[in-house]
Amino acid sequence: MANGFPQMTNILRLSDIEGGPNSGDILCSIEDIEVGGAKEFSYRSGIEIHDIFIQRQEGQVFAYVNVCPHAGMPLNMEQGQFMEKSGRYLMCHTHGALFQLEDGLCVAGPCNGARLQSVSIRLEAGKIIVD
Repeated sequence: MANGFPQMTNILRLSDIEGGPNSGDILCSIEDIEVGGAKEFSYRSGIEIHDIFIQRQEGQVFAYVNVCPHAGMPLNMEQGQFMEKSGRYLMCHTHGALFQLEDGLCVAGPCNGARLQSVSIRLEAGKIIVD
């Protein structure tokens, strides 16, 4: 725990979710996500719901579980809106925490030093694929 917040260093493998997609399944095309935009997915396993998002920045994609480590709330208030105004950081819209896009590290806000939980995906030939 850093600053009293759990470190979400484990990586969520969607193929480990009962009823989730299999390794190698295509989630979407990179072209399905606007540059600077995000696409959300939700998977249910029994009573558990796994909400994730994929954020696109130019030709790269980054995937995280849509839960702020501070209060356990979704990061976004509007569908597909995870970045702050400058487009440099992911932002929790509940309390304004800022997270580095590349690794999910909180660099400002009440959960400073905590991390978002990443989701294991890969980008091949323009397709976003479950690892």
